Amino acid sequence: MRLTLRRLARLLAFATLQAACADAPRDPVALLVAPEGRAALEVGSTLPALPDLIRRHTPGAPTGDLARAETLWREAVVSADPAQAAELREAAYALAAPLLAVAMDSASLAGTQARLERWIDLAGGALRHAEFPDLTAALNEAGGSLAAARGAAARGDRVEAVGLTLRAADRLAETTPQAVAARLSAEDEAALATLRQVAGRPAAEESRRRLERIDRLVRGAREALAAGHYELAIRRAYYARQLLTAERALAGG
Repeated sequence: MRLTLRRLARLLAFATLQAACADAPRDPVALLVAPEGRAALEVGSTLPALPDLIRRHTPGAPTGDLARAETLWREAVVSADPAQAAELREAAYALAAPLLAVAMDSASLAGTQARLERWIDLAGGALRHAEFPDLTAALNEAGGSLAAARGAAARGDRVEAVGLTLRAADRLAETTPQAVAARLSAEDEAALATLRQVAGRPAAEESRRRLERIDRLVRGAREALAAGHYELAIRRAYYARQLLTAERALAGG
């Protein structure tokens, strides 16, 4: 059964009420992975990206400009420099868009855009109940790119339409459960390292036990992320974050 935005909003509102009575994290991200909304949010795990479109719409292994575009795109994914990653992605779009514009018919391009727009609708419905400005900004920017892509397609500029669609897909990849889990885990690891420096060595016994508990949660979040259990990774990372906040308060940070 199709999960409409209105129904998703009601379910997430119900999840909020449940959280108010439960011994569980009440952070906005917890709402994104509430059991009631999980089925809808799984849409984000299958968003199309440049390599997927190349394989789906061109025969055999990518060669030439398509192979180079995929290499640049993958380099962007692992780059630790946001500016460099953005340049690599734009270079990948420039190589791939002309060829994909020929390989993809109008229905395929529209179908790809519809999948991305569905994720914007579903995730946007969840984020209406949360203060999560960075993800909301990503959704808004992707929505703008998709609107521009449809306009370009209507004018007959298929290369521009494909390029904008690729850009929207990559922006939305930052909002998926996998991306959120990876970011939270990395931030928790950095915060834990800072707290250990503040605690000193050797730390007081009570502080040491609390830090060990946080460390288990952070490592557990990483393990869940590596295993593809993104909901579990987010829950562990956010519980660790709550404990980190409390520990910073005790340390006077």
